[in-house]
Amino acid sequence: MFKLIKVQGESMSPLLEEGDFVFISRWYRKLMIGHLVVVDHALYGYIVKRVLHIAPDGQLWLGGENNKSMQSEKIGWVSPRRVIGKVITSIRSSRPTKSV
Repeated sequence: MFKLIKVQGESMSPLLEEGDFVFISRWYRKLMIGHLVVVDHALYGYIVKRVLHIAPDGQLWLGGENNKSMQSEKIGWVSPRRVIGKVITSIRSSRPTKSV
C-alpha cells in the first residue's frame, strides 16, 4: 500500500516544507534510526517525524528537523503499530523564489 500525504507545518524544515508531499509505503522490512515515518499519533493526528531511537520492545522515539518542531518529550514513545508508513520520497511544492 502506498499513500501520498501533504506536509503541514514547519517541523521538518528545511528537509520538508509546508505544502510538500511525502510518498509513503507500508511495505518495509524494518524501521531503523534515521528513517522518516508518518504516524497517526493518538493526540496529534498524522505527523511526519524522524526515528531517533528504537527501544528494545520496538517503541519509537521520534523528532523533527528544527527548533519549531514539537519536542520529542511531548510526542512520547510511539507504538510501531501507529506507523502509517515509511517515507520513500518527497515532492516539493512549487514555491516562489525569495528575493534578497
